[in-house]
Amino acid sequence: MTDVPFPLLSAPGLKPQLAGGRIINCYPEKQPATAGKPYAYYRVPGLNGFGTVPNGRFRGGVLVNNIFYGVFGTSVYSWSSAGGAGTLLPGAIPGSDIVFGARNNAANPDVVFVSPGNGAFWINGAGQVVAYPDGNVGQPNAVVFHKGFFVFSYGNGTTRTSNVNVTIINMLNVATAESKPDTLYRPVPLGNGQLLLCGSSSLEVWGGQNDTGYPFSYIATIPRGIVGPAAAAGAEDGFGKGLFIVGDDNRVSSIDGYTCTPISNTDVDRLIEQETDKTKIRLGVFVSRGHGFVVVQGPAWCWIYDTTLQTWHERRSYLQQYWRGLYPVLAFGKWLCGDSDAANLCEISADVRKELGNPIMMRIETGPFGAFPNAVRINAIELYLTKGASDATGHDPDETNVEIAISISRNGGQDWSNPRNARIGRQSITNGRVRASIWGQAEVQGVRWRFEESEGVNFAFMGADMLGDQLR
Repeated sequence: MTDVPFPLLSAPGLKPQLAGGRIINCYPEKQPATAGKPYAYYRVPGLNGFGTVPNGRFRGGVLVNNIFYGVFGTSVYSWSSAGGAGTLLPGAIPGSDIVFGARNNAANPDVVFVSPGNGAFWINGAGQVVAYPDGNVGQPNAVVFHKGFFVFSYGNGTTRTSNVNVTIINMLNVATAESKPDTLYRPVPLGNGQLLLCGSSSLEVWGGQNDTGYPFSYIATIPRGIVGPAAAAGAEDGFGKGLFIVGDDNRVSSIDGYTCTPISNTDVDRLIEQETDKTKIRLGVFVSRGHGFVVVQGPAWCWIYDTTLQTWHERRSYLQQYWRGLYPVLAFGKWLCGDSDAANLCEISADVRKELGNPIMMRIETGPFGAFPNAVRINAIELYLTKGASDATGHDPDETNVEIAISISRNGGQDWSNPRNARIGRQSITNGRVRASIWGQAEVQGVRWRFEESEGVNFAFMGADMLGDQLR
């Protein structure tokens, strides 16, 4: 028997024969040294309905004490921890792209949203969405709360702050990020109390706290920019796994001190490079089962970086090449996100193994292996997995007697066979073998296997063994 080498990260390669394997809608979890296999592969967390609105797509939100405010289309809605139908606030925020939300530490917190290209907005004491109360704010393109101040940024490189825990704009509280003549997209707080001003060609670090004028002083420049307003994430409350960007070098990087460290593989880099409008690329973060996940999304693709194992997997929603989740944010102890396909506010949950009722198909594809330059006759494949994981109370027969779809490529991934189904066993029935025999002969390019499961049960892949004979 040959131990089938399961990949730890997705690496489809430029050509099928160059692939190192693929992991779609699942991720590896390192097992204890005494476990049967070193890794188990779990389904990605699903999406459960949390809140609804009549129409519009989620653009961003902010938690303020026990109320979550979310922008859908041009409208703002509020929710308590109970979720359900959102409460519409009077007023509107123009635009259709990302909005930035922030609140301060006033006794009655001020809630501010900025829609790039459309200005700043404020939720007043009557619960209405109105223009920012101080006209000196001008037309910012982003806002963040940092050390008592609302910090606004402007495309021309200017940054301006409010006074402490108020909306009043002091016109002396202004500075310019001018290391390079680039577009300033947004301010981002750093975990060390400093501030990162993110431009299209440079990142400027500001810190300290001045008694007069702009409250922070210039410290350093990082020679790297971001590709758009949504291309930075990690400073969100509840994440704490580091700061990440999609840089102007078409790579995903982590910010380590004053250094950008690339973390993306060539497949992710290629997708970023091929995007015509890179300002549409989005970064988001969430935490599930202790793993910090960094979501990198284009309009038609999604890859996720696991900060725990430092590996990548692909994420796809049902019948799509992309993930429906939008702009994750922590609220009420849950990670909430929008839905690119409908007017939903969703909860990201590992206890939910579907996306709003739709299946999440786990897929593992191995890289090519065999006996190059010899051909191989494949006699059988046997899977090592959590047998007996079907759900006796689930939908019959797909959930009560779950099947794994097994396909083979005998030419290194150029072509795939029709899948064969092997049952993992009814609930708690763990005897028997998950095995399929007589698969033919593989060419010198090597064997590749594909394993798929989509029934939504609490299930994990762990490995496989192949019985084969080396041929001349």
